[in-house]
Amino acid sequence: MKPGAKSLLVEGGGSHTWVMVADRKELWAEQWLPSLNRIGASEESQRSVLADVARAAAPFTDIDNALFAVGAACTMTYLHELADIMTRTLPASARPPGRTYLTNDVVPLFFAEPDDCDQLVVIAGTGSGVAARRGFRAISRAGAHEYLLGDDGGAYDIGRHALRAVIARREGRGPATALTERAEQRTAGAEIDRFVYGAASPKQSVAEFARDVFAADQAGDPVAGEILSRAAARLAGICRAALASAGLSAPITATFTGSLLTEPTGGFRRRIEEQLPDLGVSTCRGAAVDLGLLKRTSQALRCDQGIFEAIVTAVPAIRL
Repeated sequence: MKPGAKSLLVEGGGSHTWVMVADRKELWAEQWLPSLNRIGASEESQRSVLADVARAAAPFTDIDNALFAVGAACTMTYLHELADIMTRTLPASARPPGRTYLTNDVVPLFFAEPDDCDQLVVIAGTGSGVAARRGFRAISRAGAHEYLLGDDGGAYDIGRHALRAVIARREGRGPATALTERAEQRTAGAEIDRFVYGAASPKQSVAEFARDVFAADQAGDPVAGEILSRAAARLAGICRAALASAGLSAPITATFTGSLLTEPTGGFRRRIEEQLPDLGVSTCRGAAVDLGLLKRTSQALRCDQGIFEAIVTAVPAIRL
């Protein structure tokens, strides 16, 4: 990168998009935007967010490279659709040709550990996803099929099971649970069906009920505890598949990120950690996708073709 040149760094999952313009020493601009995710949204919403990205980058004429690490690139089809929209929406100044990378949001987490590490990456926020790598010689990915087909162990998954438990209790086919009262408080007495299906974003509306599950579990509610235990078991099963696919064996370092793995009670993270030693995981560390990690990711993709080629074998990623 030329001295003084800047990077456009964009990161986001199911709830937000974080946009930054930075050089090696300084952060020049920062903005929070809505999610770029297409699933459950429209192409027009993606265009709108990308137009805001272009406006954030517009004051800077010396952007040398760009990284978009976003959950919207969840499959190869969605990756190429987003790449096409980016090409038609963003000016070349915000996506320097040959130096712009569009990847799934799991990719920056690979660089939270040394390149030669045997690593398991676990993301659990609104949705969930898992990846594993044996150095950069073998990479695998599992889960991350969004809320209707996957996202096991994410907030939507947990919130949906909570609401099903409340409905089952009301219909006399489930045990008593403190989640009933908490759901009534969150909906302000509205019908659950109307509250969810009438929301601007039903996915996000359901995911918010995960907060009530954590609180009820902390207070000793057995139904909430069972929901979290089963969600952790489903996510651990996805971890097992990713590790096997990449051919990893002990010792393995697990990298955790996402709101469910950092929430204050620690109840969900603890349940997952209890299952990982049997999979060969000896160390678990939390990692935040911050400016420094995005800079390292961008530099690695640009400077090491071997790393980029290894990533694209398993994870949606493309150079524009």
